[in-house]
Amino acid sequence: MSTSASSPGTGPTSAATEQLRDRAQRQLGAALDRIPFRRAHVLILVLVAFGALFDAIEQYNVGLAAPLIAAQWELSNTQVGLLTTLTFAGMAIGSLIAGITGDRYGRRVTYMYNLVLYTVGALLAAFAPDIGWLLVARFIVGIGLGGELNTGLTLVAELMPTKYRGAAVATVNIAAGGLGIFVSSALAAVVLGPLETTLGGPEVAWRWLLGLLALPAVLVFVYRWFLPESPRYLLVEGQVAAANEVLSRLAANRLRPLRDTQPTAYVDAAEGERLPRQRVRLAEIFSGALARNTLVIWVVSAMTFGAQVTITVFMPTVLVARGIDVSTSLAYTTIINIGGLIGAVLASVFGYRLKRRMVLGYGAVVAVVVAIAFGTSASLAMILVLGGLLQLMFILLNTTAWVWAPELYPTKVRAFGTGASVTVALVSASLVPLLAGVIFDAAGAVGIFVMVGVMYVIMATAVRFGPETQGVALEDISHEARDNRGGSSADAESR
Repeated sequence: MSTSASSPGTGPTSAATEQLRDRAQRQLGAALDRIPFRRAHVLILVLVAFGALFDAIEQYNVGLAAPLIAAQWELSNTQVGLLTTLTFAGMAIGSLIAGITGDRYGRRVTYMYNLVLYTVGALLAAFAPDIGWLLVARFIVGIGLGGELNTGLTLVAELMPTKYRGAAVATVNIAAGGLGIFVSSALAAVVLGPLETTLGGPEVAWRWLLGLLALPAVLVFVYRWFLPESPRYLLVEGQVAAANEVLSRLAANRLRPLRDTQPTAYVDAAEGERLPRQRVRLAEIFSGALARNTLVIWVVSAMTFGAQVTITVFMPTVLVARGIDVSTSLAYTTIINIGGLIGAVLASVFGYRLKRRMVLGYGAVVAVVVAIAFGTSASLAMILVLGGLLQLMFILLNTTAWVWAPELYPTKVRAFGTGASVTVALVSASLVPLLAGVIFDAAGAVGIFVMVGVMYVIMATAVRFGPETQGVALEDISHEARDNRGGSSADAESR
């Protein structure tokens, strides 16, 4: 499978064309790195992180409301799991669709339509008359969520200077992971707790929780007027003047379009001529050394993300099954999710100081012990402590896996390889909660935590077969992949 800017009969890209592409892209990259990291960059990061925060809340609010929905409609735990299954299945599909539309129509327009899509889905869910309607609404929500987060991360990566790119993407992940999960449970604790009677009682309060985030529809206008298009996308599309205008706005430390100032010609490529795309053989991630890397990261992503989503979704239901009322269970869930916020911060620290395989391998072993201990604990104090530790391990391992994934592939197939691992993680997040619901009905809460323990054993085993990439330059990864395939030096240069 491959993609190319030229037709099949045009042959390989000429040396002159290669020089054109490389020169223009070097000019743009150098310009982004020369522009100081200032208020404009921070505003971009805040806007994307804010959207990621709402993404996380929308992902998990249906699980937090599940005890009330299940009681009102007499749902089984399998049906509760299906709500999350369809949400994350929609996210997997939405992520793929956004990847196509983002390359074809631009990052910003894709970002806007996905935000609108998940907002419409949230409103449909809030007014759902039955479980069938709610399932369809959550699927729509998922499509919007998957594309919105995917495109937001792409925008951040393509607009930030190289020096700050990793920290910026990590910040978005903190907003989407640790902080988002914590805020989602805190919001549910308030809406389904003290405000429940004011909002119409338990039969209506959960609808407010699912529909409350329709309010971020106003962010569409913020994105439209303030978020710039990616200059890298504009350059590839031949919109050199627009790319220079975006770079000039960043250099002027502003996001609004320039009116009285002539944009600086950071890139001097010809206007209207699309840069030829590199020929990409997507099947490369399934061949040679990359096949091993792909298998490893797919297993790691599926196990850790599937486990985290399952426990996050079922936590209130597990607590209710132990005799704790819904309002109190949500308050406890909020306390437990503080661990996730700590785990996200630790992941950023460990990413600089510790090896990837060490964090993922030993972390998975710790997660096995904590999961089984939590599943068999009875006292309230132990539930809170072990639950917080479990959330810490979930977010620590998830974030480290997202850091590791791009480092496993050469530049030529890095985006596709990383995107494929994200899709696998989302598919796992859509299927594992469904399986957990079946296990919950058959074996109770202990069965779910035993399942999670087994998943982390599988993950710890898989990590051993992946390469260590901490401190390794991405260019060296390209050469290593080439050497394992027996490629030529010329082939390496094309990457």
